[in-house]
Amino acid sequence: MVTRITGMASGMDIDGMVKKLMKAESAPLTKMNQQKQLMEWKRESYREASTKLVTFLQDKIKDSLSKATTIDAQKATITGNTTALTAVASSSASGVMNITVNKLATASSAVTNAVDADGNKVSFGKEGSSTTLASLGINASSVKIGAADIAIDSTDTIDTFVQKINNNKTAGVTALYDKDGGLSLTSKTTGSAAVTVDASVTSAFKLASTNGQNANITVNGLSIDKASNNFDLNGVAITLNSAGGPASTVSISKDTDKIVSAVQSFVDAYNDVTSSLNSKISEERYKKYTPLSTEERAAMSDDEAKLWNDKAKSGMLKNDSILQDAVSEMRMAMVQGVTLSDGTKLSMVDLGITTGTYETKGKLLLDTDKLKAALEKDPTVVTDFFTNDYSKSFLNNNVTETDGILAKLQKVSTVALKRMNETAGTSTSSKDITASFMSTSTMGEQLTSLNRRISDFTSKLNTIETNYYKKFTAMETAINKYNTQSSNLAGM
Repeated sequence: MVTRITGMASGMDIDGMVKKLMKAESAPLTKMNQQKQLMEWKRESYREASTKLVTFLQDKIKDSLSKATTIDAQKATITGNTTALTAVASSSASGVMNITVNKLATASSAVTNAVDADGNKVSFGKEGSSTTLASLGINASSVKIGAADIAIDSTDTIDTFVQKINNNKTAGVTALYDKDGGLSLTSKTTGSAAVTVDASVTSAFKLASTNGQNANITVNGLSIDKASNNFDLNGVAITLNSAGGPASTVSISKDTDKIVSAVQSFVDAYNDVTSSLNSKISEERYKKYTPLSTEERAAMSDDEAKLWNDKAKSGMLKNDSILQDAVSEMRMAMVQGVTLSDGTKLSMVDLGITTGTYETKGKLLLDTDKLKAALEKDPTVVTDFFTNDYSKSFLNNNVTETDGILAKLQKVSTVALKRMNETAGTSTSSKDITASFMSTSTMGEQLTSLNRRISDFTSKLNTIETNYYKKFTAMETAINKYNTQSSNLAGM
């Protein structure tokens, strides 16, 4: 530790002089800190690009367009009796079904049925909150209700018993109690299977069981029983509403409006991601706006500093080869089209998709009327163009002519994400804009090395500063000594 004597003998501004000397010595450190800041900004720009691509892959390709329910959507149209049932078609549905609803499915139940000598129903007449099960002769530790064993004890009342039944997830029964009507146990599912009730409960509450019934329909002359009023038939989700009326005719066809909407959604998402990448590639770089040092930042207002930093951050990925290759290959995928296994070639123009002018940088445009006409001519054209060989796109990243557009874009995006991961340490699967970087990437290792150099150079500067103060302290000490001697001689 050096005792710093700052100009008491010499009258010099030692601190100011050392500060100026250290400013010159610190020039390499300033450059290293600026280099570090630029590298961190560049990593952040890569992360913004990677999260955009991951979102495109996960939200638009994987979870939306690649699913048959989206790109191969179908609809069920009901004619004849339009109120007897509802129908929703899946992508595998086909054909025409003529359906007559003969019976609706009902639920089984067990209900209090106490009657007097004349056959009149007698009130059960006991409050549920004050009457215990034990007083009704139910003394077991558990009773069978539906598919569950309900645990009970001597303090359980009718109300707590009802609550236990309704709170039990496996019982499959809805319980209801009223002192004037008694107890009702109704199956949560329809069908002819009876409700299972413990004999002691049946006796105590004078329960009478009524079995439910299966639904019965006639489909194209075939009689079919179903335990529920909701079921799938030929890829169509059917819900029965009423029985006894005339027949309903269910016809399956392509849901053109939904398919057109899905293609438009793809076009919008493609334009969004390529526009985002293009903006980074073409963003202006202002090299004279270097990252601010601590002293430079302190001399500016907040607004001035923000404006400066916006300029300094601009163009971090200008003409970046990773993004340029990604955009170029995405465009090529669209222009190349798809070759089917039978040799048929489909282009985006066949679906009414075109590119804009040169200035739009590959932006896609969709003619919905032309797409609808293409679907009328060939209902599978959209499915073939977009999803051909998609299931194979995860095996390797080599784009082929038979790859559908989604498979091509899946591979192109995966390659770009991998390159960004290796270069900047960005995630290949996270949409989180704050996701951490991998330190093993090229830039991660460069930053680690740079941080080490900054640390070493900072220590070196501390040593240099200490040495400067040592020299000035020695000078001050010598001057003070000579001043003392001079004073002594003058006094003699």
